[in-house]
Parts: sequence; C-alpha cells; structure tokens
Amino acid sequence: MTFISEKERIFGGLFGAAAGDAVGLTFEGMMPASRRNLSVAGGGQFSLAAGAVTDDTMMTLALLRTYLSCGMFDRDAFLLRMTEIVRRNPVTFGRTTKMLCALLEQGCLPDAAVRTVDSLLGSRTNGSVMRTLPVGLVCNTQTAAAEARRVSAFTHFDPAAGDCCAAVSIAAAVLLEGGERDDALAAARDAAGRTDLFSGDLIPSVDAVEATRCALFCFQDAASVRDCIERAATLGGDTDTIASIAGGLAGLYFGVKNVPKEWMCQIKIRKEIAACAGTLTSARCAVRQV
Repeated sequence: MTFISEKERIFGGLFGAAAGDAVGLTFEGMMPASRRNLSVAGGGQFSLAAGAVTDDTMMTLALLRTYLSCGMFDRDAFLLRMTEIVRRNPVTFGRTTKMLCALLEQGCLPDAAVRTVDSLLGSRTNGSVMRTLPVGLVCNTQTAAAEARRVSAFTHFDPAAGDCCAAVSIAAAVLLEGGERDDALAAARDAAGRTDLFSGDLIPSVDAVEATRCALFCFQDAASVRDCIERAATLGGDTDTIASIAGGLAGLYFGVKNVPKEWMCQIKIRKEIAACAGTLTSARCAVRQV
C-alpha cells in the first residue's frame, strides 16, 4: 500500500465509521442478501432521512469529544453527554442505553445504575463496542485494551462487551500507527483473550461478541472501505452497528481517500465529524512536539 498519513487515517477511521452507519441503517433488521453499489439512502426500520446517522456515530463522537475536551476519559462528562443526546434524539438507541440514562436522570448513582441495567436487561450488547473507536485513536497500543475495558464498563457491565471493545480499540491503535491488517487482527485476538471473536457462525445480532465477530470478518478480507461496508450490509441483522465498526477499521487501514466521496458528502453531520477529526489530529501532533 502507498503511504497513508496519520491525518488521513484519523479522518478515514471516523468517516468510515459514519459511512458504515449511514449506509448500513437502511438494511437494519433485514435478511442477508447480495448488495453492491450501495448509497446513503436513509430509511430502515426508523424511517430516517438520507444522510442521517444513528446512535453508533452519535456515541462515537460523544466519546471522542469527551477525550478532546477533558484531555482524558471523564466518566461524569461522558455520561452527561450521553444522557443529553438520548434526551434529544432517542429514536435509534437501544434499551440498555435508554434505561441507563433514565436511571441517571432520576438521580441513581452511575455504578448502581449500570449494575441495575445489567441485572434487569443484561449488558452483553454492542452499545459500547459501536463507540469504542476513539479509544484506539487517543491511546497507544500499550494502553488501548485496558482503557477500552474501563470505558465500556461504565455503561456495559458485562465483561464480554469489554473484551470486544478491547479487541476493536487495540486494532484501531495498531492501524493508526501504520501497522498491517494482520498485525491489527493479531493484536485484537491477544487483547480479547477469547477465541469466539474469530471463529463461529456469523450471526449479525446486537450481542457484543456476535456483532464484533461479524465486523472483524468483514474487515479482514475487504479490498476497500466500500467493499468492507457492503460486506456488512450483506449480512443483514444489526447492519448499522456492524458496518460502523468494520468501516471504522477499514477507514483507518485504507485512509480517508478510500472512503467513497459520494457517501461522505451525503452525511448530514460531516462538518462535525471533520471538526473532531481535525482537532484530534492537531492534538496528537502537539503531543509529539512537546
């Protein structure tokens, strides 16, 4: 592959994740099918406008903005952002996040709220995995896995969700540093500490392990960002989340120039994504110069 700068990888990762979300939402809940030459068409089970994104992108940006504004992960700042977003636009959020936010707004302490949600609904869902990409963009390969598990546990108490976040985040960190795809997947396998992310049937569900397995499968052999996202949409099921996770990794690997321009131009919040990507790029550059 040709040289891809860190800036191109950051922009590629964030826009790849958003594009996967925007393209995949059209096919959420559908059966597997052969699909190619997809567009940002909107629709789906929530009848969203073309160019809209779901909770996948909203929570990814919320987590990234927390890092950018606080200089580190701050649980209170992140949970405040999360509850505000859910209050304003609850349509695409899952039961786990909605219940957690409701408990927090009722005055429940965060640790008690996340344990209550886990006991009532379970929390082995992909809600923390879908937003975990920023951990790999702000942490290095030595710290990404542990940070991802810590951040995941603040909303998803089940350790399986944390394992999945660790796998995706460290893969992102390796790719951002210019690592090869095989190296990123090997690091993900080691960080996860479980083999079921890399073997088993492809079941595109909201289960954290099953969704992550599907995303890694789509990424591992993809010839481009488009190919990766279209593989995810082909699987059916929770296509927006799986395509967002896979698209984020593919965008980091192939760079922003490989993300279809027609997809990027149609995403309604593209300016917000670009602003976050630019701020992160500048922050990383400043740290290296210190």
